[in-house]
Amino acid sequence: MNQKTILLALFSSIFLCFSSFSLADEPQINAEIYSSETLQITKTPNKVSYGQKIGHKLLWGLSNTTLGFFEIPKNIIKVTNDTNLIYGLTGGIGLGILQTGGRTLVGILDLTFFLLPTKPIVQPIHPWQNYLTVETSYGDLFAPDF
Repeated sequence: MNQKTILLALFSSIFLCFSSFSLADEPQINAEIYSSETLQITKTPNKVSYGQKIGHKLLWGLSNTTLGFFEIPKNIIKVTNDTNLIYGLTGGIGLGILQTGGRTLVGILDLTFFLLPTKPIVQPIHPWQNYLTVETSYGDLFAPDF
């Protein structure tokens, strides 16, 4: 076997290992632990294990790194709805590019330090959540989630 095949199998198995259990209860985790509307962490009666926390962080990093460009059309639409078409196209593209860079960098940071369980930096957590209702905002870096 060549080295590329082994690396592909290794990365695929790591991804599938974390995604299988973390995707099953993602709506509960996002709704109960991380409330994107209040931008505050809420208490939940269920304890989340270390494996679930790092699995979620790995998936957040992966989605933010690969889908950060969702911010461009989102900001074009939001700025156009708030002002007018011309400013929406120019200012929305500029704001979208800035938000894309921010979300992508946060995703790279989450992927790099996924073994350290922290609270999400960017709100909403995924680019597609609350697409046109909530503006993208950034919180504290490395706020521990113990």
